[in-house]
Amino acid sequence: MITSEEHVFLLNIVELCVEVFRGPDADDWAAIIESALPELVGSIPQDARHFTASLKNLQDSLPALSNISMTVSDLETEYVRLFIAADGGVAAPLYQSCHMGGNPRTMGDSALAMRDRLEKVELELSLDSNEPLDDLSIELEYLYFLLTTGWARDNTRLIEEGASFAKTVMLPWVQTFRDKLATADPHPVYLHAADLVLIVLGDIGEL
Repeated sequence: MITSEEHVFLLNIVELCVEVFRGPDADDWAAIIESALPELVGSIPQDARHFTASLKNLQDSLPALSNISMTVSDLETEYVRLFIAADGGVAAPLYQSCHMGGNPRTMGDSALAMRDRLEKVELELSLDSNEPLDDLSIELEYLYFLLTTGWARDNTRLIEEGASFAKTVMLPWVQTFRDKLATADPHPVYLHAADLVLIVLGDIGEL
């Protein structure tokens, strides 16, 4: 039985991953460096020690706060290159539909499926009207919602839905996303963050 301490830890990992792959600004990066990561590294539950290496790798790949103003622009430029626009094509788009094989396209079946999932639980997100709903951060936010609501209400159905979503929907495409990202000579921040997503999805998938 997973304890509430581990629940909180897993949810905090999901929140961190949402933040990184949404594209933090300078203030957000400062908060991640100054508080979010140190608190996570210092509060790893006994049964979650397998997160230690990835969290410390991510922490070590980030600049010191004294250098944050100089390096955030590099992280933002790298974010655009890896995930949004680059000469020769984007190596690792943040959308599930781009990693499904066949003829990938945004606003495809996976985006429509996410729209249906969000509508089913009456979850509204503040988004640009053109933003595909199968974005990595959006899927992680949906997963976060299922788990927080399920654990708070002791709702087994929502918890099982979250576990199934993590294991059968997210893990396969996020693994492909991570592998493509690794081929693009990425800044280690983003590769370590992708590794962290895979670990937390693996744990949630076994709930």
